[in-house]
Amino acid sequence: VELNSPERLTYYYAMNESDWIILPKGNHQVSFHNLPPDTYHFRIKAQDNKVDSEIEEITIHIRPAWWASWWAKSLYVVLALAIIVGIILQIRHRYLMHQQMLQHIHAEQLNESKLQFFVNISHEIRTPMSLIISPLQKLMVSDADATRQKSYRTIYRNAERILRLINQLMDIRKIDKGQMVLTFRPVEIIGFISDLCETFAQQAAQKNIDLHFHHEDMEQLELWVDPANFDKIILNILSNAFKFTPDQGKVDIYLQTGEDDSTSSPLHRYAEIIIADSGIGIAEKEREHIFERFYQIKNSLNNSNVGTGIGLHLTRSLVELHHGSIRVDSNPDGAPGTRFIVRLPMGNEHLNAEEMNADSASPTLYRPTTTTSDIPLAPTDIEEKEEKIRAKTKYRILLVDDEEEIRRYVSEELGTQYHVSTCANGKEALDAILKRTPDLVISDVMMDEMDGLTLCRKIKQNIHLNHLPVILLTAKTREEDNIEGLETGADAYLTKPFNIELLKTSIDNLIRSREQLKNTFSGRQHQDDKVEKIEAASPDDKLLERIMRVINQHLSDPNLTVEQIADEVGISRVHLHRKLKELTNQSTRDFIRNTRLKQAAALLSEKRYAIGEVAALTGFPNADNFSTAFKNLYGVSPKKYMEEKLGS
Repeated sequence: VELNSPERLTYYYAMNESDWIILPKGNHQVSFHNLPPDTYHFRIKAQDNKVDSEIEEITIHIRPAWWASWWAKSLYVVLALAIIVGIILQIRHRYLMHQQMLQHIHAEQLNESKLQFFVNISHEIRTPMSLIISPLQKLMVSDADATRQKSYRTIYRNAERILRLINQLMDIRKIDKGQMVLTFRPVEIIGFISDLCETFAQQAAQKNIDLHFHHEDMEQLELWVDPANFDKIILNILSNAFKFTPDQGKVDIYLQTGEDDSTSSPLHRYAEIIIADSGIGIAEKEREHIFERFYQIKNSLNNSNVGTGIGLHLTRSLVELHHGSIRVDSNPDGAPGTRFIVRLPMGNEHLNAEEMNADSASPTLYRPTTTTSDIPLAPTDIEEKEEKIRAKTKYRILLVDDEEEIRRYVSEELGTQYHVSTCANGKEALDAILKRTPDLVISDVMMDEMDGLTLCRKIKQNIHLNHLPVILLTAKTREEDNIEGLETGADAYLTKPFNIELLKTSIDNLIRSREQLKNTFSGRQHQDDKVEKIEAASPDDKLLERIMRVINQHLSDPNLTVEQIADEVGISRVHLHRKLKELTNQSTRDFIRNTRLKQAAALLSEKRYAIGEVAALTGFPNADNFSTAFKNLYGVSPKKYMEEKLGS
């Protein structure tokens, strides 16, 4: 191409792979506008008299603006997702808050309806209770019979207990409505608390609990309190302490004073009352809820509810009305039990004139209003003597109940007819039964450590004890509860308050029926041992013999299964289970395990094998599992069982 005559040149251009575009002759410029960001290949050539020049190519990179770059777009996507997630979380949060609010409102309405119902019932109960207590007090004054006086005292104590529960409901209602008005007066608090401790002296003696009041060698301490309501605080906490403290435990009350420079509230100068017990303690997660109304602590062993759930709620409300604070904590140094710490302000600067009693010139020792010491007595001196009651029969009854009053009352009623021993919970009772089997067990359902249903179930599952009749007592009146009790194998199910004559009749019938069965199976009833009979094994005996033969052949095999026994005996698994249940009152697995344990007991009695060898010989690959199963059946560990056999 000759460039000395540019007017003869014609230019061609193309962008990327597009067709060639011709520029007019004499025009050698081309421009592009608003090209989107991308990579372009610009080609150009010239033509002179139909002779083409070589093609020249230019690569052009057009970068996007920063707001249209890939990282900007990624940021836009992240921001959009964040906004969407934030909106979703906000909507969800509002929904959950709405649901929580509805639950809170529902709980408040439920609590309100509960309380209103209890208050209405309480109003109805007060009238008949008054008609019980007033004639009873008259009888206690006029009747000098010692036996009847003991019954009067039992009735009076429990009637007062009902009235205290009713009064607690009334007090909670007054506090909720803002109608509880306290009248403060100076009270000598050391004498006041000492007097309250006297109300628990009898209970402490019965449970062998050490009750001590420590007051740092102070002779007197004046506090401004409402004596008519402050005693409820101490009584409620002490009542809980005694309820959850076992026999041989201790309850300590500490009174001390101090100052808290970190606050300018009335508790800057305070008196601190600490009530510590050596009981079962309160779990960390329970402590923040125990002062809530109707909240009941769930026992860790049987998951049962204990108490009414109003005592501690009332206690906290009364402490706050006294301008004080209350909290619960574990005992220091890892000691078992719980301590309640109540702080009350010293002096009366925090009180206004309406709260103070006009006649409060001197400290007053206020005596609690409901104590057992206030119970009227007959004019003659009556000394309660523990008389040894001689039972008319040889039969032994074990009574299991966590209420001392119930144990004492039933023991006195049955003591003339039977030998009665008592336990406070199912765990103690099971240990006592395994050591010495009684003729009948009477058990409450709701108890600490082990409830009555669990105790009954363990008795009926043990082949050495399943003949033992069990009577369950409970305050539950629903048919479902009755059915549940009978399904565990209970022979009778009585609801509280029970008729003592009905209980006596049930005991008599159950013991008599067991004696008749014993006579029948021993042959005494018909004197069948004097008659020579033709020996012929029944089909059931033959089946049981075949089953025992298979089990004995595979006794040391830990992998022996129900299906294997059914195959070797030649019957179906279902038929095997049904026949064994019918003949032995045991499931197939229980029958195999108990047979192994019986053989183990026989081997231990021979004193020729170590415990580990006995476990292996009887099909227990794990010695710990063997020891646990053996103790559940025989009440003692294999080692102790062997020692007892060696000793005998």
